[in-house]
Amino acid sequence: MQEKIQKVGNFASVKTLLGAQVTKENVKTSIAELAKVAKKEDTVFLYFSGHGMYMKDAKAKNGMRNYLICYDRPHISDEDLNDYLSAIRSTKTIFVFDCCYSGGIAKKGKNTRGNAEVPIAQGSDGVVLQNPEDFFFQDKAMISSSDDDQTSIEVGGTINHGIFTYNFGNALEKADLNNDKVVTALEAFFLAQKETVAMAKQFQHEQTPQISGNAAGIFLSGNPVPAIPSTPVLTGNQVIQPVSTQNTIPEPTSTPPNNQTNVLPPIVNIEPPTTSSIATGSLIIKTNIITDKLYAGVGKKSPYDLLEKQGKLGSNKSDPSDKRSLKVYVDEIEVPVALTSDKSANWGSIQRNGQIIPGDVFSIRIDKLPAGVHQIEIRADGYPAYRNATAIVPKETAQMSVTLSLEGMGAIQGRIFYKTLDNPIEKHPIYMPTIVDPNQRAKVTTDKDGYFWFTNLKPGKYEIRASFQEELKLENSEIEVRSGEITKLDIILNKKLSYTKTKY
Repeated sequence: MQEKIQKVGNFASVKTLLGAQVTKENVKTSIAELAKVAKKEDTVFLYFSGHGMYMKDAKAKNGMRNYLICYDRPHISDEDLNDYLSAIRSTKTIFVFDCCYSGGIAKKGKNTRGNAEVPIAQGSDGVVLQNPEDFFFQDKAMISSSDDDQTSIEVGGTINHGIFTYNFGNALEKADLNNDKVVTALEAFFLAQKETVAMAKQFQHEQTPQISGNAAGIFLSGNPVPAIPSTPVLTGNQVIQPVSTQNTIPEPTSTPPNNQTNVLPPIVNIEPPTTSSIATGSLIIKTNIITDKLYAGVGKKSPYDLLEKQGKLGSNKSDPSDKRSLKVYVDEIEVPVALTSDKSANWGSIQRNGQIIPGDVFSIRIDKLPAGVHQIEIRADGYPAYRNATAIVPKETAQMSVTLSLEGMGAIQGRIFYKTLDNPIEKHPIYMPTIVDPNQRAKVTTDKDGYFWFTNLKPGKYEIRASFQEELKLENSEIEVRSGEITKLDIILNKKLSYTKTKY
């Protein structure tokens, strides 16, 4: 990585700590020295390759304390690292982690995962880890080599590196997607993510790099020409507003009206604009947005009850007015899309006579998008507006996943593990004794990857149980559901039911 960044990047200085040099004091001192010389408009690039761990800590906001492992004790906690980085004034600071379970720390404070057993209190059969609020690294861009429940692999041979380090290093040279002679952090990330996922599959492994924070407008190689894009570019859940030549923040760019749009803070970093004269690619967006706008709005009757009342059930004819309106904007311009539907056992489904009748959810395809990084915005009747960034690679089809919950309702997405976060449990029952759901499904079963869903829930607090009859005792079992949001959680058990399946 040092070789690559010095070869293609315009960095005034590069400092590397290896092996025994990687102590808490050395890292703290090095970042402090960097903070003294890095100006607000400088690009700051930090890279860590190593190991991580976590420990239960009642004083931590999410109940877990995460550590980067140094050569010897003491190690660097997430809070330590946050304090070190807070001294860096640059709004163009990026920290990249190539280590197992790095998605946890890169998600701004969500717990870093390890392959050791998760701490569970004495007298409990399991613990529920709910997504905490983001509370670290608020103004820094964080990139991880894998998701928070994945390992990051190394391979030998001609690569002889961690596969993410290998692909990210190469992306610094070849990720100029919009052909403007520079490579931004977003371009490098999206290309490295794509190639890391594909390379991991060759080794029968699953590894998906993650990104959070404001990574727009961070140039890692080449010589950027100052340019003001006509539209903002977004990363994560923040809109990146254009900046005037006088370095003042203008009034927010107008967006199509939508009463459900959340107010997002302006960020001054900008991504270079794409043009219509370069190569193009396509984008497929898989969503959980229910196509039938009659479904579940009040949580009293299913769409099938409504269709029966209207005499439409069983008919091959559909009323266009029953289909939810959906629009897609690319860089704030509405674009034509091809809308199809996929079957879903969770979203828009109902249960009748013990059988699940799947619902229909939107699948979106957009063709002939210019290569480069784009802001994608989706607006659908009855849903909060969704905004995120993605990259289009020339002559290829990118894929994007969008998970939302209906306005006025929420949902729970969970996953169950046995002792460690790389050992999901299949066919495990999950029960909520008090549930307000259009389907009235108080009990679900995990799939082959340990996932389960409770959808279209009225906002409020719910108790979740890891079984129906066995009554396993769980820590932190009260779950809060908010309007329009997906509450994500992991359940780690130290007991395994006889009829469930695990990897080991």
